[in-house]
Amino acid sequence: MKKFNLAALPLAVAGVLASTSALAGTEACFEVYKGGDALATAAFATPYNLAACKETRGGAAADDLAINDVVAIAYELTGKNSDGEKVFDIDFDDIDNTGAITGDDQYIVYIPTTDIPGGTKIDMMLSGSEAEFSGNGNQIHLVKYDEVAADGSFLAVASSDGTLDGTDSITFITKAGTTIGAGTRLIFSKVSTGAADADLVPVGIKLGNTQCTDATRSSSVMLEVTDAVTDGGTGYSIQGAVSKPQVIAEISPQFYALHGGTTAEALVNAESEDSANTAIIARTEFVYNAGDASDQLIVKQHEAVYKTSFYDRAAVLDQAISLDADDHLETKFVASSAPGDEVEMGLYNGRTAATGVLAGQEDVETGTTWGKFGLNEAAATTYNTEALDLFPAVVPVGSDAETNPALAASNLFGAVYNEMYYVVTNDRAPGAASEEIMNFNYSVDTHYTLDFGTDNELDHCAQEKKSHQIGVNGAVLKVPYVVSAAGNFVRITNEHDEAAEVTFDMFGESTDGTVENRKVTAISLGTVAAQSSVVYLVPEILSAAQAAGYLGQDGGYAAADFGSNAKSGDNRHTVTFTVTAPRDSVHGVSVQKIIGGLDRVMPVLDQNEWSQ
Repeated sequence: MKKFNLAALPLAVAGVLASTSALAGTEACFEVYKGGDALATAAFATPYNLAACKETRGGAAADDLAINDVVAIAYELTGKNSDGEKVFDIDFDDIDNTGAITGDDQYIVYIPTTDIPGGTKIDMMLSGSEAEFSGNGNQIHLVKYDEVAADGSFLAVASSDGTLDGTDSITFITKAGTTIGAGTRLIFSKVSTGAADADLVPVGIKLGNTQCTDATRSSSVMLEVTDAVTDGGTGYSIQGAVSKPQVIAEISPQFYALHGGTTAEALVNAESEDSANTAIIARTEFVYNAGDASDQLIVKQHEAVYKTSFYDRAAVLDQAISLDADDHLETKFVASSAPGDEVEMGLYNGRTAATGVLAGQEDVETGTTWGKFGLNEAAATTYNTEALDLFPAVVPVGSDAETNPALAASNLFGAVYNEMYYVVTNDRAPGAASEEIMNFNYSVDTHYTLDFGTDNELDHCAQEKKSHQIGVNGAVLKVPYVVSAAGNFVRITNEHDEAAEVTFDMFGESTDGTVENRKVTAISLGTVAAQSSVVYLVPEILSAAQAAGYLGQDGGYAAADFGSNAKSGDNRHTVTFTVTAPRDSVHGVSVQKIIGGLDRVMPVLDQNEWSQ
């Protein structure tokens, strides 16, 4: 039987055949863990003896791997500067950015599961957050425990080849004549030798993100061994030295603004008394439970309350932003239709659930207490609300304590938690009497973005929440055209088994209906009895409006424009009726006589479930 002559074989093959280590590995593994300065290594002297990476880890051992414990960085910190340059460095020798070598450390440990002969070329690549190597002096080593000395010292068995700082890739060449045994734990280090763990010097990288921040934004940094080829890259590939991507830095959002929350739905009370049968002016209050303050968490007498939450995850991150006076939540309040001249938005930092009392009002912007609404985003005012008023855990005196509801599995667990209340109100002095008329049938979208004052910090993406939906406790009948002439009328029917109050809004033909008294709102016409109809003559409707100060049209039109209808130019109006009965039990008809023509008869309906 012939014998193999090892001397006649290539060094790489000979090294493999001579090794007594396992040869059946299918993939390389990584361990990444962090701790205090001069971090003790985990099972550094103990080879890993399995052929693949364990999915469920219990701790570094011969048959197990260290549980990954990776540096956590606020995504908002990792932006490029205004010149497009990457400026955020992670020094794994100072992962908490103390600015000193006494900062916390993170070790990156590479574990091939197949022997690697001397002279092997190993290629690795970074990905995520446009990561690149940085601050390493263009030299990184893979060091192992010195089992010969067996005194805790370490030595390099592979070193980087060529320029690596400023790039996302690194090539290692293993030491000639040295076979790295399968399962050897190899630590990335800037120094090649040392007497103890404390002499290890972890490596550094640099990041540069450009996308805005949102709640799902993650751009964690991965390290992957893409190739391992013997004989300096000309031999055979070693599958057990190639790895899957491994997270070496978790990059995730620090701040969550207006997180959670359910749209606050409220009805404007179009009746002349509240639930306690107390007389009120129609449409100056919401429909609310006047007899139980604890049932006023969403709808109060003059407030519709949207509860939401703000989170700051700084406590669970190794590096995070410290908010200052230059950081703001840019906010706009956009209503789908005009809420009313005196309806505004207020912000409160606390509440007592048993009484529904709100406390700790915050300015929508320094020096501005109340926010106004725009009818579209472009027209809405941008309010720079102080981030320091929103994110810190502030509980006003007497308000309920606030507890973070996030479960342990959530990334919000352990974050600073603060509840905020966004309140639509027509009463800017809560508790005082208010007679300001409110409109209805509109929604409020709260638009917001967290804007940082520092150049390279990544602002949050523009977002919006439907914070409020305001309706009315009745049917709304719009009559787009009436003429104040004898015999013209609107007939309203109430099929409900209770009487309904009727109010109306009116406006005429005007160059600008928002000035003077070109419109009136919530003028009472009394009631429609149960299962009855009432005819309202247009001249009488107009008289009621004029008694409330209505001026109507302000222009008039030339006879040539309207012919015989020019005579009625002063008398044409638009009327909206509000009837406090279920909308499917209310309907109407408008009958308008036209000079020289036939009567115009038009059904007047709400958005009824039944069809005409």
